[in-house]
Amino acid sequence: MAAPQPGTAHLIPAADLVAGSMASFQLVYEAIEPIQPGGGIQISTDSDTDWGIPQFDDPQQPEYMTVHGPDGIQLSAVTVGVRGVRVQLSGRSLEAGEQLVVQWGDRSGGSLGSRVQTFQEPLRFFTVDVDLRGDGQWQPLADPPHLSVVGGAAVAMKVVAPSQVTCAEPLRLIIKVQDVWGNPARGFSGKIDLQGDGLEDLQVEICEQDEGVYHLEGVVIVVPGVVRIHARVEEQGFSAISNPIQVVESQQSMRLFWADPHGGQVVLNSKIKDFYRYARDVAGVHFVGYQRNADVISPEDWRVQQQLEKDLYQQGLFVPVPGFEWSGRTSQGGHHNVYFRNHDQPVRRNRPAETPESVDEETELEHSQDLFDCYRGKDVIITPHVGGEHSDLGFHDPTLEPAVEITSTHGSFEWMLQDVIGRGYQLGFLGGSDCYTGRPGDDSPGYQVRRYAKGGLTGIYCHDVSLESFFEAMRAKRVYATTGPRMIVALSGDGHWMGESYSTTDPPSITASVEATAPLESVQLYRGLEKVHECPLVDGVEHDQLRILFNGSSRKTSYSGVVWDGRLEVDGARIESIETIRFESPRSSVTEQSDRHLRWTAWGCGYPMAIVLRLDDPAEARFTLSARSQVITGPGYGGHGEGSPRRISLADAERVSIQLAASDLEAGELTLEMGTLDRQIQLSWLPRCEALSASLDWTDNDPLPGFQPYWLRVVQSDQEMAWSSPVFVEVRG
Repeated sequence: MAAPQPGTAHLIPAADLVAGSMASFQLVYEAIEPIQPGGGIQISTDSDTDWGIPQFDDPQQPEYMTVHGPDGIQLSAVTVGVRGVRVQLSGRSLEAGEQLVVQWGDRSGGSLGSRVQTFQEPLRFFTVDVDLRGDGQWQPLADPPHLSVVGGAAVAMKVVAPSQVTCAEPLRLIIKVQDVWGNPARGFSGKIDLQGDGLEDLQVEICEQDEGVYHLEGVVIVVPGVVRIHARVEEQGFSAISNPIQVVESQQSMRLFWADPHGGQVVLNSKIKDFYRYARDVAGVHFVGYQRNADVISPEDWRVQQQLEKDLYQQGLFVPVPGFEWSGRTSQGGHHNVYFRNHDQPVRRNRPAETPESVDEETELEHSQDLFDCYRGKDVIITPHVGGEHSDLGFHDPTLEPAVEITSTHGSFEWMLQDVIGRGYQLGFLGGSDCYTGRPGDDSPGYQVRRYAKGGLTGIYCHDVSLESFFEAMRAKRVYATTGPRMIVALSGDGHWMGESYSTTDPPSITASVEATAPLESVQLYRGLEKVHECPLVDGVEHDQLRILFNGSSRKTSYSGVVWDGRLEVDGARIESIETIRFESPRSSVTEQSDRHLRWTAWGCGYPMAIVLRLDDPAEARFTLSARSQVITGPGYGGHGEGSPRRISLADAERVSIQLAASDLEAGELTLEMGTLDRQIQLSWLPRCEALSASLDWTDNDPLPGFQPYWLRVVQSDQEMAWSSPVFVEVRG
């Protein structure tokens, strides 16, 4: 029998809110049982979010919140982390039938309202807990109020296609019309024209009921080669180009598929089905891992997740990979993703990290080494990564760990790749989203201060779409990481695939190819940590376009982003236009602009970002650049600073000023090193990049002894990146 409820709560209005919009709404709590002085209510969202944080001191600014109650009751309000607010009573009791009103985005004083989270969500709950006596005994309301967050107006489009098909094989295209935040654009309707080599011109019509996503089945391409499908919406004037499709004449033994093995998580198990459906129906990935932090997985959560992993498994189309995230602190070995080749396996939790109490002490393991001991010899794969805590690569089991994740919404972490190679480990490289937004395989950053990038992806060469093939390919390391684009990357050594180890008495010959989603800027071959070959791709520079490129992270750990604030003054020329590259976080923008100067702020972590200026007469131009960097940290404020709560903060770092003339760049780029790791600013004329394809066939005539990893590092002109897993070569004699 259900426990009696202390009160009820509802939202006014309870209508849909558009993602990222400014809104004003109320939560009304009505008492059934009296709340005594000292008691109160606490309102919070059910999962992590980038919803604006309430403030109480400036009624003219966004996020202004007010609380109201009956006469004779004094109210105090305090924010609780980034996800809630607590309202406490004094004076007298709130009697049965009386109401408390909490107003988000109160506009009465001129505020624009409260910024809604930037990601869509069919059910955004506002959980309400009640303390009736002021003794800290919180009782949750059984039926919390909720609303829907929906996508906004259409501004762009994506076309997702299979990366490899045979001639005349029917294929499926996913056409996604999206809003500025990457959500499917709700309410869009219109005609889309499709064209491509070997493809009959097509026109599809998307209606409002499609909710921004359309599946076009039975498309046939009859000419072998690499095809990119062009799509255009004439009425709205935006267009898209699909990922490259490699069309071959006969079926290959292996085919390139796409995975988000670290798709992230949501809090409520009722939302896991939507998580999987997004991966399958919107992102169009073939494999996805729902990686919930182990210390907060309840027995019911685990039951629901495992049942959905079986229910939604579609061999040949879509595989939810069973598993979880073991989320110990770095001092305990750090975060690791765990994957099972068989369904209905038990979960082994880490010690409490996300919550103060254990869910089930009997299932807990103290250290990542204990995790390895637990699963060694079993049908299990474990992968380290950088998330809320980074993995300590000093602990490694080659029988369990085939690959390491190096890019996600947290940023790109080439230092993890370098650490792996420096230790001599034979690991492949993975990309994932690690998102909390319920958009695996296709996540975009919002206003959160600890995630700045789009989600990464893993290219995986499998025999077919099945759980068995996923495990075989992962263990064989036939995988590569991208920052999101579906580039086709292939690498082999003397006929051996990426991920393989082999020995030879001859100089090793490395063969590689890339089909890109934007013009290629660099395709570099590395032997270990040494660049040994580079494809000639750049065909001169654009002498009327100055590129200012920022790169780097703050330290070798989690939450290691950098904020770049800069100013550029131009003499002797005028700025005609400005383009930003990989300013993915909405916190990144050009803040001031004229024909002689500009200011900007840019948030990123481990990947290059850029500003490109087109000048009217650059020959006599002179530039003065001033910039400062702030590094992002995530200190703890519990105990002596070693525990929760944890807060993101900024610390001042290096500052720089430089003057130069246009002629100073004729000899090549100018690079300013700024601090540890790879933090730097680079100024150059914009490289002229046109090639969408690259290939290399290179022989190492001066090989090094021992096993050497040969791998590719790819950078497109839009600064999207890919890293192939190595082929591991031992030269004997």
